[in-house]
Amino acid sequence: MNLDHPIFRQQRLTSRILITGGEGMLGSDAAQVAHELANFEVWAPGHTELDVTDPDAVKRAVDWVSSGPSPGFVFHCAALVNVEACAANVEQARRTIVDGARHVALACQATGTRVIYPQSFLIFGNANELIDDDTVPEPLSVYGKLKLEAEGLFLTHTLKPLIIRMAGFFGGGKRDKNFVGRIIPVLAEAIEEGRQSFTVGDRIWQPTWTVDLARNAIALALADKHGTYQMASKGEASFYEVAQVIVESLGWSDKLSLRKVEASEVEGTMNGQRPQRAVFVSKRLESEGFDLQRPWRDALCDYLKDKFFDKYRAGASHNE
Repeated sequence: MNLDHPIFRQQRLTSRILITGGEGMLGSDAAQVAHELANFEVWAPGHTELDVTDPDAVKRAVDWVSSGPSPGFVFHCAALVNVEACAANVEQARRTIVDGARHVALACQATGTRVIYPQSFLIFGNANELIDDDTVPEPLSVYGKLKLEAEGLFLTHTLKPLIIRMAGFFGGGKRDKNFVGRIIPVLAEAIEEGRQSFTVGDRIWQPTWTVDLARNAIALALADKHGTYQMASKGEASFYEVAQVIVESLGWSDKLSLRKVEASEVEGTMNGQRPQRAVFVSKRLESEGFDLQRPWRDALCDYLKDKFFDKYRAGASHNE
């Protein structure tokens, strides 16, 4: 990622940023980025410290932002992100995703605080064509429907909201609950069991690092951008291709071979419907000179160099 963008070199007054869901994949990386690249005073509480279903707690948190020396932001990452869990417990999902968004939106409306809202690619349905800025959302899952409803609350109630529709992502090491985080220990276990091959589905996505997403989103916020943007790594990949890069990067190529199969063969038990292909075209981001994303393979290989993955590298036990 190009970190020489002029927006990161500008001198700014110190302001505050509240990152809800600050212990999650995106939230934790957003907190780190806000510290490193911008002159923010950061508060990134996890669920136990800030429950977004509590309107009074949310109001106090947003009041902290608005009492800073200059206008600040709320980066609202808190959500119930497990698609299957949302389908199994719709009311709990609604309380967290929709009611939580409403509490944040109304508190920000009352104080004039700006919101950055990371939106999921799962608001879109099965699309044979690329998803551009004008594509109408058609969510397939309960999770996607609730996230789209939450987006509407920010667009309706807050001042110049920044909505970032993000591709499927990886990141956060032990916090990663998405495909990359789930598949690595499973592949390691298969190797320990002496299995020679492993099947991986062919669903298509744009694996994007949470660090890159956080940097790009905060760059937009610092530039006073608002409205809706799409954000994704360059290129597209099947889950099989991503798994292949993981196997190569961790030195497992001589230990395990992968076999590509239709997604339905390995996702048949899922209780949350997903699109077979979800690929963004980030036209607005590109036209305004703020597309800081890079090829997915480069980002994934950089991510897998983290010391967190040392325990998985060839010759190491994942139980160490």
